[in-house]
Amino acid sequence: MTEGKKKLTLLEASCIVAGLGVGGGIMAVPYLASLNGIIPVILIMLGAYGISLILHCMIAEIVLRDGRENQLVEIFSKYLFREGKGGMIFSWAFFILIVINFLALLAAYLVGCGEILINLFEIPLWLAEVLTFVVAAGVVFFGLKALGLSEKYAVACIAAVLLFLSLLSFGKPFNPIPLFSAIGKSTLAFYGMVMFCFVGFFSIPQTVEGLSWNKKLVPWAVVIGIGINFTFTFVTTVMAMLVSKEVTEVVIVGWGKALGPWAFYLGSLFVLLAILTSYWSVSYALAIVLVERLKWGYRASWLASTLPTLILALSGIAGFLGLLRMAGGAIAILVAIMVIPTLRAIRKRGGETVFDMGIWGSTAFQILIVLAYILAAAGSMVPIK
Repeated sequence: MTEGKKKLTLLEASCIVAGLGVGGGIMAVPYLASLNGIIPVILIMLGAYGISLILHCMIAEIVLRDGRENQLVEIFSKYLFREGKGGMIFSWAFFILIVINFLALLAAYLVGCGEILINLFEIPLWLAEVLTFVVAAGVVFFGLKALGLSEKYAVACIAAVLLFLSLLSFGKPFNPIPLFSAIGKSTLAFYGMVMFCFVGFFSIPQTVEGLSWNKKLVPWAVVIGIGINFTFTFVTTVMAMLVSKEVTEVVIVGWGKALGPWAFYLGSLFVLLAILTSYWSVSYALAIVLVERLKWGYRASWLASTLPTLILALSGIAGFLGLLRMAGGAIAILVAIMVIPTLRAIRKRGGETVFDMGIWGSTAFQILIVLAYILAAAGSMVPIK
């Protein structure tokens, strides 16, 4: 692949960041939000956005300081697992955990998409998952530029449908929503899922690679990408809570039924696109991780990062929300453990960089990030039924 083919526009790079998290957030957050009052929902979402933005900018600084556009697995190995056999063991253990985590996450997207398709067309679940896999894995086969273009157009379609459904919702009677609720398990579970739905950190190396023609744009891509995630998730959550007779785990089921049959079909398209954006970003990131670690070719790595997800989905090992929350908790704790010490190590190395977080990357904020993601991991493990 030539450098020209790798280049992305700022919008395409931003949509890759957004695409990694937007599907999971839109699908799962509204149901968990409905178990809480509107004030905690708003405060938690704003706080999660701020924390997530700081973390992603830290990762952008790490990748830019490293200067090699490697995936996080290799960067962590370089700066945290450098010493002897012990370091090599930890490096491979982390790689294995990432692979397992990503495969579970991708399988969750196939399951969620399959559940939408069987409601639309009354086809067997296995066929719905196979059809989703063909479309989802097909885009990633063609590489980074195809990924960026697909994410851009999908995000534009999601925004248009979400705006239309939201405007339509104002013609319906709104449900009463309590302002406050007692802080408990449902609040912690909601926080954990919101934090997960903003996760796009494994897309940062792709952003740096695609914006290699102007790396000063990388922080802006992060800000825009996480902002897109926040906007989509917040609007969907609030509108679903206001209009749905019952906020369902697959959000569009309850919201679409409240607006009418045709709105359900349009909303289903919205969710399908949201899931596809996540599948594209995550599976591409996993493919590149395999290329760098195992030295495989891109096509072989693409196959290894996609085909097992179909097998997992077809096995029916868990429902959509179960898989999503399991993967979210694992991601959160891995970030809490790895990112901060890597940032400190790479700063000690010195050298020039096009981006430095300044006070926002200070020790105080580093401690805040670690605590916030440990709490998010705990939230992902809270039973909600």
